[in-house]
Amino acid sequence: MTVLLRAALVIGVLSYFAMLRTGADPAAEARRLAGAVPSAQAVVPSALEAVPPETRERAVRAVLARGLMAELSRRAAEAPSNDTLQETDRQPAWRGADPESDPQSDPKSDLRTGPR
Repeated sequence: MTVLLRAALVIGVLSYFAMLRTGADPAAEARRLAGAVPSAQAVVPSALEAVPPETRERAVRAVLARGLMAELSRRAAEAPSNDTLQETDRQPAWRGADPESDPQSDPKSDLRTGPR
């Protein structure tokens, strides 16, 4: 790809220098060439008429389907979360558990005090 870009750049520069060497004004030459190209408003309707109706219809369906898929994927990305965790559940307890909110453990139910 870079080879093609370099080639286009070299050809463009050489053409520009050739116009300067012959004494032609590059800006006037560009305006002359731009005037020879018809505007898009004149070309597009005739180009659309040249396309067969069934091909035009298939193209319209493809564009609409692509747009519909883009809209559906955008809506799917915005789907509400089914997560049941609350915001406080997601935050780590950096300073340990709060001893006042923890129930006192019963020594009889402690597994470490059982027989060995």
